[in-house]
Amino acid sequence: MKNLLAALAGVAVAAAFGASAHATTFIFKGGAPYDTPTGNIAFDCGTVGVDFCSADDAAGLSYSKDGITVTAVAYTAGGATQLIQDISPENSGLGALSENNNIDDQTQTNSGEWIVFTFNQSVTLSNIEFNAGNDTDCSTPGDEGPCGNFDLFINNVFFGNLTAVDLLAGPFIGSIFKFVPTTAGAGFAVAQFTVTPEVPVPAALPLLLSGLAGLGFAARRKRPA
Repeated sequence: MKNLLAALAGVAVAAAFGASAHATTFIFKGGAPYDTPTGNIAFDCGTVGVDFCSADDAAGLSYSKDGITVTAVAYTAGGATQLIQDISPENSGLGALSENNNIDDQTQTNSGEWIVFTFNQSVTLSNIEFNAGNDTDCSTPGDEGPCGNFDLFINNVFFGNLTAVDLLAGPFIGSIFKFVPTTAGAGFAVAQFTVTPEVPVPAALPLLLSGLAGLGFAARRKRPA
């Protein structure tokens, strides 16, 4: 009986967690099979290269992949501002299109900008790739400045001040991620990141395990002295 209960418990746990979480990478830069936003799109709002922009700034740009939806919105102190997904040249990505300057397509400290990513579920965010101005990576910034540091807020709670680098490993867990640049003269575009959905414990699992425990207790009571 003991072996049977152990086997049943093992099967129950395996069934509950058998569908492991699948990692999904969203790509916003050019030079790769990039992800295209859905709906609410304006085209080529910058003056250089090829890009997608938010037609309704407050709605931002949304992307859906593998059952995960993420919406990115850029902000300034005055509210939502135009978000640009620069896909040409290659080292580009998502950023705020600075007001009165449709060349500066990074989320910049001096312009008082920030960017928020909102997911339709709790995820683990990892392997965040940043790019600098002039469509270069963070390790080789051009005259538009370095990537610099940023404050990270997760689910509207301050997490820490981090450095935007070519690849920030993480991981960070939440559903809302806010990036606020803090280095004067610096700014960044988000080129890509990887997300993994959080796997919740099935609601029926505790009840199932308690039932198995009850069977074990009953078996012990029936055992002859």
